[in-house]
Amino acid sequence: LILAALLCLASTARAQFTMAEQFKAETISSKAGDTLPARVWHHYSQKDLPVPVVVLLHGSGECGTDNAKHLPAFEPLYKNALISSKLPPALYLVPQCTQFNPWVRTVAFTETYRQPRYPAPALRIVKEHLDGLIEQGIADPDRIYLSGLSLGGFGTWDAIQRWPNFFAAAIPICAGGSIQEEPLKNAATTSIWIVHGEKDATVKVDCARRMVQALSAIDATPRYTEYQGAGHVIWPRVYNDSNIINWMFEQRRGKPTYVNEGFFNRLKNAILP
Repeated sequence: LILAALLCLASTARAQFTMAEQFKAETISSKAGDTLPARVWHHYSQKDLPVPVVVLLHGSGECGTDNAKHLPAFEPLYKNALISSKLPPALYLVPQCTQFNPWVRTVAFTETYRQPRYPAPALRIVKEHLDGLIEQGIADPDRIYLSGLSLGGFGTWDAIQRWPNFFAAAIPICAGGSIQEEPLKNAATTSIWIVHGEKDATVKVDCARRMVQALSAIDATPRYTEYQGAGHVIWPRVYNDSNIINWMFEQRRGKPTYVNEGFFNRLKNAILP
C-alpha cells in the first residue's frame, strides 16, 4: 500500500508539469553566431549521456520569435514520452523559425522541385547546433531523430537529403522532397516513416506518394502511412501513435529499416500513375 501511494504521488507530481514548464526557453546558435529561439526538454540525467536527440520542426502557422506558439503541436509526443516506459532518456529540441527565415528556401510542392545548393539559414543553425551537442558528448551521434509537420516536414526532407548518414530516423508529416538522384540516395541512408492525409488540401498527398515511388525505384522504400479521409492537421494523431514513436527510437544511424518491397510495389501500382 505504501509503495502504491508513493507511485501515485510520483505520477501526480509528474503530471503537474506542463509542456511549457518542462521545455525550457533557450537560444541555439550556429558557428557564425546566428541564433534561433528554441524550447528544450532535458529529459535525462548526467549518467545517461550521451543521449538520443529528438528534433521537432513546426509548421508555417507557428513561425515567429515568441518561443512559445510552436510547442502545442508537439504536446501529444510530450505526453507519449511521459507515459511510455519504452522510450529512453532523451533531449527534445523544438526550435522556432520565422516566415522570413523558414526551414527551407523553396517548398517541394511539385516533382520538378530541385533542392537548393545551400540550406536555409534556420535549418543550418539547427544542424550546427546538433554538431555542437555531439562534440560536447551530450548527443549520441547514432541516435539523432528528426520530425516535422507541414513546413517542418519539408525541412525534414531537406535535412535528410542534404546531410546523408547523419540522422538515424525521420518522420516527415504532410510534406515532400526532391526526387533528384543524389538527394534520394542521401535520404536512403536514413530510416524514414512518411505520413500524410489522403484528403490534405494544403499539401497534396501526391507529395508523399511521389517520395514513396521515387525511393522505391532505388530499392530504399520507407514506411508509409496514409490516413484515409484525413486532411492536413494529422500530426496530433501521428505523435500520439506509440508504434511510430517507439519505431523512431529503435533506429540507429547507418542502419535504415525498410518494409517488404512487395507491399510498396502493390501500393505504388494502386495509388500512383
